[in-house]
Amino acid sequence: MSENGRRWAGPAAVAVALLGVYVAGTSAVLFRPEGSDVAFWWPAAGISVALVALVPRRHVLPVVLGIFAVSLAANLSGGQTADLSLAYSIANAAEALVAGMLLKGPDGRLVTLGHLSDFVRLVVAAVVGALVVGVLGALAAYALDDGSLPTTLRNIFTSHMAATMVIVPVAMTWRQRTSEAPRLEFAIQVLWLAAVTCALFIPVHSYPLSFALLPILVWAGLRLSPRAVTIELLVTCLVAILLTGQGRGPFGDTGPAGAISLELAAPLVQGFILAGALVVLPLTMAVTQRRLALEVLTERERLFRRNFTESMTGMLLLSLRGDRLEIVDANETALQLLDDGRTRVVGRYLDRVLSGPSTLRSVVREMVGGDLDGWRGQVSVPHRPTSHVKIAISPLTRGADATFSAQLLDVSAEYAALARTAAAERLTSATLDTTHCIILVCDMDGTVVRANRATSTLTGFHEDEVLGRPVWESIIPPHRVPIVRSMFSSPDGSAIPGSREADVQTAAGDVLRIVWNTDLVRDEDGTPRYAVMTGIDVTTERTTAGLMNTLFQAGMSTAIIGMDGRGRITLFNSGAQALLGWTTEQVRGRQFTDLLDPTEMAERTADAHGSGWSALTSTIGEERESQVDDWTWLTAGGSRRTVSMTLSGGGSEFGPQAGYLVVGRDVTEQRHSQMMLMAALEKERTASERLRQLDAAKNEFVSTVSHELRTPVTSIVGYTELLADGSPVEPDPQQVPLLDTIARNGHRLISLCNDLLTLAGLDSDGPAWNRAPIDVRDLVTQAEDSLRPMVRDRHLKLSFVVPEQPVVVVGDAIQLERVLLNLLSNALKFTPDGGLVTTSLEVRDGEAWLLVVDTGIGIPHEEQEGLFQKFFRASTAQDLAIQGTGLGLSIVAGILAVHGGRIGVESAPGEGTTFTVRLPLQDG
Repeated sequence: MSENGRRWAGPAAVAVALLGVYVAGTSAVLFRPEGSDVAFWWPAAGISVALVALVPRRHVLPVVLGIFAVSLAANLSGGQTADLSLAYSIANAAEALVAGMLLKGPDGRLVTLGHLSDFVRLVVAAVVGALVVGVLGALAAYALDDGSLPTTLRNIFTSHMAATMVIVPVAMTWRQRTSEAPRLEFAIQVLWLAAVTCALFIPVHSYPLSFALLPILVWAGLRLSPRAVTIELLVTCLVAILLTGQGRGPFGDTGPAGAISLELAAPLVQGFILAGALVVLPLTMAVTQRRLALEVLTERERLFRRNFTESMTGMLLLSLRGDRLEIVDANETALQLLDDGRTRVVGRYLDRVLSGPSTLRSVVREMVGGDLDGWRGQVSVPHRPTSHVKIAISPLTRGADATFSAQLLDVSAEYAALARTAAAERLTSATLDTTHCIILVCDMDGTVVRANRATSTLTGFHEDEVLGRPVWESIIPPHRVPIVRSMFSSPDGSAIPGSREADVQTAAGDVLRIVWNTDLVRDEDGTPRYAVMTGIDVTTERTTAGLMNTLFQAGMSTAIIGMDGRGRITLFNSGAQALLGWTTEQVRGRQFTDLLDPTEMAERTADAHGSGWSALTSTIGEERESQVDDWTWLTAGGSRRTVSMTLSGGGSEFGPQAGYLVVGRDVTEQRHSQMMLMAALEKERTASERLRQLDAAKNEFVSTVSHELRTPVTSIVGYTELLADGSPVEPDPQQVPLLDTIARNGHRLISLCNDLLTLAGLDSDGPAWNRAPIDVRDLVTQAEDSLRPMVRDRHLKLSFVVPEQPVVVVGDAIQLERVLLNLLSNALKFTPDGGLVTTSLEVRDGEAWLLVVDTGIGIPHEEQEGLFQKFFRASTAQDLAIQGTGLGLSIVAGILAVHGGRIGVESAPGEGTTFTVRLPLQDG
């Protein structure tokens, strides 16, 4: 692209233009009127000026030199003398340079006839260029005695100016559209112009009828585009020049008896050309500018109307009626906002459809008087009391018939969102302030921007002493300040640990032990903005742990040994050290079973699944504690000691197994004395007495379990609970664990007795149960209510699905509920955290199907056949040391058998278990 923005065709285009200059110049010289020293018209001037104006600035000088050479050749070819041809060529080149540079705009482009200023530039360039060539040519001709100075100046000036005014506009408007008028009108205008031109310039006459062309050219200026007008003007001028040169037309009567002298004919025809150009060109430009202005105005009006109609903002057009504004138009958005469903919005006063300040009328008066350019405010819609609408009123016209525009923006949703945000902020603040742990929100520089009330309560620092300051300047002890500073040194927060345990210093100088958890708040780009630090005070727990450790290590006769889940010793108190002769360092990490007599261990766990530690832990019952029993322990010196031992599982009832604790008491001498006494008694007993006692023991076994054992144990448990509650007297803190142990063992014995009695009743000829219609859905609902609290501290999902219609069976509600609770308890016990337990009830084939499905550890297929036998425990449960007596499923099977039902199981290790209970529905 060239500097003027048009496509630059290179030297070929310049060569063609210069050829045109040569042809035009030669033709003008050859066809000048006989007896005239100067051509009637010099079209080469217009071509030369247009060429200089079109080429880039860097090519102007070579082009001017080319114009000089071509003009010299044209004059010589036309028969001019060499010296006069040289002078005219210099003058032509100078004209092209001066006029062409005047027609370039500030950006180096040829100006287009888009504004009247461009036409003025054209006239100035034509006049200046014609003066330059006229003065230079006239002086040269005068100096060479080749003509009159005034005559030559007049002829050169008019011919060159006319050529520039007619030819250059064609180049200036070439890229514009040809015609705006209909094709038929354009054709009629062209034909009419051709006919009138021929009628005026072909005959030889002296009638002053040349003005007849002007109305037709004016017609073109009014209806055609600038490009079409300039082309018509150029063609008309060419015809007029050629025919006048041949002695035709109103200016061609130059013969001996003619009315016009030869010297006057050229100026007259040039003046005619200039007159046409000066009349038609500015008219064309004015009409074109008016048409473009109308198009812009129409487009703006269309755009305004479209924006008005389709705007998402409510738009109103208002008219002044006294000191009130009447709505004359409204877009769809405004109608939806203001329409109350009863009265049309258009035609109503603005203060009737909007509730706002009482100063609205005074605001209108100020805008009408010009004292106020516009007004913004907030109003509401009367039929929507909670609405919030922002309004902006601007005057469009002033005076008595003033008009205004109003823009309405419904911000009710934003206000509601702000209200919800404020409520959420208040809820968040209340939540933070009622949370009994330290919560600090810091930016990535460590500056505290939010602190909850518990922070002040626990640390003693006032909120003002913490907010706006680095966290290490308040609650962080001096020895930890460098560590905390380094945590906030990384912009991406990578140095901030997710969890840690550290000390915090209170305002009083005390030290708290805090467990911190930190989360980073990131923006949508993933850049961390804040660090939310939550701290839980574990000072009491750590102190208690220290006291417990001190207690375990204190001198006492009871041996207390702690183990991890694999049976490795982690705690060995002083009583155990005194009993066995081992130090803590010697036994830490060793298996507890190494302290037991291996022969006795093998004999007592021969019937258990697994061996070693797993077999030992299988003796732990549902209460997570084994029965008190005597075991033989090996001392460091190799001797054997009889120890009354109990093995307990650590952790909560439904939580994971945290470890194990063995409590043992040396009863070697006591058991030795008992054995000696029993041996003496045995010698004194007779065979008949032994048989009688054995028979009595057999007959009274069940009775003893049901009455003599359960009743005392229940009493023991009751009094133990009374002692633990402090009803008679507040127990000593050291006695509380012992009372808890007694209570646990008592409950375990009671549970075992109940299971045994239940099995005994099931084995009898029909237990005495209450039978009545039961909606099984109620049993599921009761079971759900019972089990929901049990999984509150576990990460287990419970699901209960029951039909909408009743599912009625006949049976004992208590026993059937026991069936469901036993199955669900097993499912919860054998399903690790993260699992799912689903209970569903449905009717199939005239039976009630109750399915308990879990995602737990599963049961090997080969063991499922004996699953409902007494005291049977699956190997998967024993391997994981899960407590149980092996009586629950046998009780379930017995209860269902009495009710005419049955139970089935589908399971595989690691894939969960499905128990299906089927009970006959009530008849009818």
